[in-house]
Formats: sequence, C-alpha cells, structure tokens
Amino acid sequence: MSSLTALILAAGYGSRIADVTTDPKSLLKVNEKSLMDWHFQSLAAVGIKNVVVVTGYKREVLEDYLGKFNKDFNLSFAINDDYKVKGNTYSLYFGLEKVQSDFLLFDADLIYETEILNAFVQDKTANQILVGESSIDDIECSKAMIDKHGFVRMTIDKRAVSQEERQKYSFAGEATGILKFNKVYRDDIFSECKKFLSVPENISKNWEHVMNEFLFTHDMSIHQSISNKWVEIDNRDDYERAQKIFGEK
Repeated sequence: MSSLTALILAAGYGSRIADVTTDPKSLLKVNEKSLMDWHFQSLAAVGIKNVVVVTGYKREVLEDYLGKFNKDFNLSFAINDDYKVKGNTYSLYFGLEKVQSDFLLFDADLIYETEILNAFVQDKTANQILVGESSIDDIECSKAMIDKHGFVRMTIDKRAVSQEERQKYSFAGEATGILKFNKVYRDDIFSECKKFLSVPENISKNWEHVMNEFLFTHDMSIHQSISNKWVEIDNRDDYERAQKIFGEK
C-alpha cells in the first residue's frame, strides 16, 4: 500500500459543532486521541506513508499538531486560506495538486475501525466508494445510489430521495467519506474540479457536488464496509455517539 497517497480534507470551520470546540474539528478527542490521531494510526497500520492534509481554519494549530507525524510519514500540506468562501471542492482541488498517484480521499471528521480501512485497501478493485449500512429514508446520510451494473451514479446528502431517483437507481448504503481513485481517475477528477470551479456559483459547494458530475461519466464501484464501527462527526450527537463506540471499554 506504500504507493497510495492519503488525501485528508481538513480545512473547514465545523460550524455545526462549534458548541463543542473552537479548534479544528479534526482535533476533537475520542478516548484521549484526536480524530487525526485515529486517521494516522490506521494509515500506519495499513502501510500508507504518503499523506496530504488540506488545512484552512486555524491551520497553524492543526499543522503544528500534525508535526509529530513527520518522522513516520511523508507529510505535506495544501492550504485553503479562503475556506469560509471556498467550499471543500476547492480543498479537494488544492489537495490534488500535490497528489500524483493512486490515492485515498478522506473527510477529516471521520472516526473508523482500522479493520474497515484495511479491508478497503486490500480490495484490489480500482475506483471505489466505501459504503456502510444505513437507510434510504435517513435524510442526514449521504446515500449512495447505484445503477443496474452496481456503479455509483450519484450520492444524495441531507435530502430525501425522489421517486424518480428511486426508480432509476438502487440504494447501496451510506457513503462514508472514504474513496479510492487510481492515477487515471485522479487526473480526471482534477480536471472535473477545475471545470466545476470555473462556474462562479460553484465556489462554495462541497466536493459531493463535483463528484456527482464525475459519476455520470466514470464507473465507481462500492466496497461494503465489514463493520458499522465508524462515525462521521457533524454535530454534538455524532460526537457523543463516537465516544460511546470508541471510548474505553
């Protein structure tokens, strides 16, 4: 797995969890370890050494904290200085400028069992979206919708799935925020980001929007998570759930 680069998007402010912390959300502690500690622990376990982190909000705080990983990882930073205006499609774009290989994409506000990541990287299928169990009726979850061949054609986040979409696609589960791209698809998603961001009204949009453009013309299969021990931490309730799952037993 040493040829893979991990690209972690960590530039955002995290307004929905500002009642818990004013530091970068990826430094939230669960069982005495920050979310970033959990990420790097899992990356080390699966043999990934090359890591790019996109920073923005309080980037000096985050970059200083991550300095402790320099001796064990080839760590570099991309910067989204205008994170309040430029959404994380820009973060993805800036990060991809520093990635020239097959890569894994991570949202920074995730916590997950290492075995989930290990199974994902050991799956030799190129270009996949890691999917966990959920319900098509869960408004909050990022719903992965697949065509008759099993390829993801769109994700639907924080809204209901329309009747037309239900007829056209099948629900595969929740997109966890971890994806795998080979070098060819890296080049293609980079070009897609550049085209997408050339439209002024797209500047603040999140990367799920550009991915939906990408998925119309690119086959991304699913990898079903072997465990439900993962949480995307958007708010206090998510944080409390993560503490219950990953806290000391």
